[in-house]
Amino acid sequence: MFHSLKTQSFFRKHQHLSLTYIFVFSIIGMSIFFCVNADAQDPTLAEKVFEKYQTLLLREDILEILPVVLEEIKKPENQQLLTPETVLLVLDEPDILKDQIPNIDDKFITLLKEDEDVRTMLRDDDFQALLQDIDAINELATILEQNQRSLAERIFERYKDFFQREDIKNNLQEVLTAAKDPKIQPLLSPENIQVVVDDPDILKVFLPDIPDTFITLLKEDAEVKAFINDPDVHLLLQDSAAIDELAALLAVEQPIHVIVRIMPSSVESPRVGEQLVITIDIADAKDVSGYQAVLEFDPTALKFVSLTHGTYLSGQLVPVETIVENNQISFAQISVDTVATASSGTLVTIIFEVVSAKASKLTLSEVIIGALGGVSFPVTVENSEILEPPRKPWDVNGDGRVNILDLTFVASHFGSDNAPPEADVNGDGKVNILDLTLVASHFGEEA
Repeated sequence: MFHSLKTQSFFRKHQHLSLTYIFVFSIIGMSIFFCVNADAQDPTLAEKVFEKYQTLLLREDILEILPVVLEEIKKPENQQLLTPETVLLVLDEPDILKDQIPNIDDKFITLLKEDEDVRTMLRDDDFQALLQDIDAINELATILEQNQRSLAERIFERYKDFFQREDIKNNLQEVLTAAKDPKIQPLLSPENIQVVVDDPDILKVFLPDIPDTFITLLKEDAEVKAFINDPDVHLLLQDSAAIDELAALLAVEQPIHVIVRIMPSSVESPRVGEQLVITIDIADAKDVSGYQAVLEFDPTALKFVSLTHGTYLSGQLVPVETIVENNQISFAQISVDTVATASSGTLVTIIFEVVSAKASKLTLSEVIIGALGGVSFPVTVENSEILEPPRKPWDVNGDGRVNILDLTFVASHFGSDNAPPEADVNGDGKVNILDLTLVASHFGEEA
């Protein structure tokens, strides 16, 4: 009761002040950026706070608010609120911010309630001293302007000496390449990374090509453990562009990993007798001089009509016969004097005729993407599926047309207790005149 009255009294006393002020002092802890001179004998107040809370202060969600906050907290009217007593009051009852600042983001209230790192920093004596030091705030503003870095740049600077270790250099290329694999990316959540830290051998389960030497480092090397536990590293591992940027900073040449995909990746089957056109495309490629693959299809659903090579390759092309056997189409093309200049394009266009409008798969196998000199590239294959179109019950035999064949099928099961489900057109459990009239009402339509 006494505490609540004290709270109300405090805000009545200061109600003439801008609502922004209270918000500012509560989030100032999020506003310090990277500026640590490791060799400094007498670190400044800002440097001391950063040394304690580096990981927190460099979080992406924290950094988003820096420019506005740094300007707001320097205002004289805000400075009079930035006392240790005020900060502790809000920490005790974060919801009072919502009472006085209705537009405050609920996520921030939750942060004050649940984020122990933020709460710990706000209680720190050095941090509270920083709140009332205009010179330190100006210093931090300058540091922010001069030292803003991307995620990859921050990690590179933080672990520069670590990256120079020979054993790390020897593993780095394969680790970064594996992390960029589209199949691996969804697995690189902070929770999964923690599982790996606890049991490094499990990494082999979803990264079978990872070097054994890296597994050993995870088990035995304190610097590696510190690196893999860094929240910024977690973010980087989930961002292919950031991985590429870090690789460039480290001068690590990323090996080419080609994607070959069937397009469209998912398509509803056309009607019986109509054509289905697909392409087999290439992406993320470089200096390709030849390709070959086998496409498997369901011959009970599709009939091969034709295959046409695209213009991805040029120069002196070696003719290679397309072979169609049962459910497989084997195709290839080779340029003996020129490599492809584009990183993506269409390799072949294939036309099928639909013989049954049903679900089936299109699957690539034995895919080889090569360069001049007989060098092959690693390949990721993306297959395709054909979906069964929604059934129209009056097209009883599923041939895409409503005609005499559908009527005679229903009539042949008229009154039967063991009729197939297709004959029960209206789904009432009986085959009678109602089913016949429903088919007749759609007679002549294409389903």
